[in-house]
Amino acid sequence: MRQTPIRLLFFSAVILMVFSGCGVKGDPFLTKEKVLTVRVDQLEGAWEERSLVLKGLIQGDDKSPSLITACRVYYVWYAMDRPPCEGCPIEMKNFRDITGPIITDGQFECRLPVFRQKGICFIAVRLMEKEGVLGPSSGRIKLISDL
Repeated sequence: MRQTPIRLLFFSAVILMVFSGCGVKGDPFLTKEKVLTVRVDQLEGAWEERSLVLKGLIQGDDKSPSLITACRVYYVWYAMDRPPCEGCPIEMKNFRDITGPIITDGQFECRLPVFRQKGICFIAVRLMEKEGVLGPSSGRIKLISDL
């Protein structure tokens, strides 16, 4: 006689769980995020008059360079008397998005309006598609400006 209330309670809990679902069911798979595999390799930079010119080679999927519409240039400045230690991680929070033709015949070239100041500047670049999808980061370069 004691088993009947326990079975009834268990059966009621199962029924309640089955019918309390929202009824909306989706695919059991996560949606695939768009991935950009093209990156800038052998990044170089030079100061020219009132701008910074960045150049490099394009590496990655052959189909993707035609989709590239911009790049994001990350940078950080350090004072000459306070450079980061060798091997220390460098966090680059500042960035500028540069739009326009930046890839020609497998070569990357980008011209940034001047943001030059006295000190040590570290720079990295990520290519960007029109939807804002970013590719992997280029290698980081170091430029010294003594104005």
